[in-house]
Amino acid sequence: MRADLVVEYGDKKYLIECKRSSEGRRDRLVPLLSQAVLEAQAVARQYGKPFVPMAVVAAPRISDAVSDQIKQFAHSYAPNVAIGIIDGEGLRAFVGHGLDALNAKHQFSRRNRLVAPSPSVHLFSDLNQWMLKVLLSSHVPDSMLSAPRGEYRNASQLAEASGVSAMSAFRLVRQLSKEGFLDEGEGSLRVVRIEELMQLWLSASRRAAKEVPARWIIPGGENQLNAALKSYSDPLGRSAKAKGKGPRSSALPGSRICLGLFAAADALGLGFVRGVKPYLYIESLDSGVLRQLGLSLQDADHRPDIYLRIPDNGEAVFRAAVHRDGVAIADVLQVWLDVSNHPSRGKEQADHIRHQALKRLFGQEPS
Repeated sequence: MRADLVVEYGDKKYLIECKRSSEGRRDRLVPLLSQAVLEAQAVARQYGKPFVPMAVVAAPRISDAVSDQIKQFAHSYAPNVAIGIIDGEGLRAFVGHGLDALNAKHQFSRRNRLVAPSPSVHLFSDLNQWMLKVLLSSHVPDSMLSAPRGEYRNASQLAEASGVSAMSAFRLVRQLSKEGFLDEGEGSLRVVRIEELMQLWLSASRRAAKEVPARWIIPGGENQLNAALKSYSDPLGRSAKAKGKGPRSSALPGSRICLGLFAAADALGLGFVRGVKPYLYIESLDSGVLRQLGLSLQDADHRPDIYLRIPDNGEAVFRAAVHRDGVAIADVLQVWLDVSNHPSRGKEQADHIRHQALKRLFGQEPS
């Protein structure tokens, strides 16, 4: 047995075991730290004094929160071992045995990371966003994202599960790998650096959305929207209307709709902001669909009851939507992306969603 590094500092000599992770998540780094602690202790026992066992973990980026969690773990379970935490953005955090003087904070601010050169916009095309939801679905509660869940060894398996062409999946896999967001070393496609990827996805979604105000033809009370969505989604009612019975026969059976933004957050049990007009994702402003829903665009600019949003990423929105009590609801990832950019306390709503439903995705809870 021998250490990865032997370093002399002051009157001590450190036997250092180093472990590296491709992403700075707690559930990745703590097991590696535990292994490094055991190995460093074993080597130190072999050499004896004055050698000090030291375990170091490293990743491209480690947040301050994860660094603090690692320190707490080390304090509780390895108080006699020196601990080091380093990343590629200048973080140096050492614990024990007189190493605190070497500590340094991140050299790059969050703002600098967000304005750094970003991946190709093609990374966040409509179908790519849908496939990203498929790849990330294991980190999201089943009840909040409709997507196949499994491990995919290659682009062909991802394509089959996602219902897209093999070429589309191959392009995404190649792009993720090129940008350093994919780890294929364990025999399956695994997304890494998730937090950085989500921030880039958020930046790509900031373009102005197509929104149209609408109003109820006949106002019907507090639950009118849910009742309209249930009626629209009712297969029997829609098939009868599609056959030409009544004035709403021009509605298309394939027209997709779902609740979005704050209304979707409420429906998912994650509501935090009150008083914002509901948003409804709609595939197109088809007059028949609007009549089925009981909505009109006339005179809606001055007194809207609801906002209709026509998504550029329709496949990603509608394929991933969940259904509760006959109502289609945008998935929690889509809601987080959308409300994050909304001026009506959207940041607060997004933070609430992150802490309540996306802990595993952002590495705050073991997978």
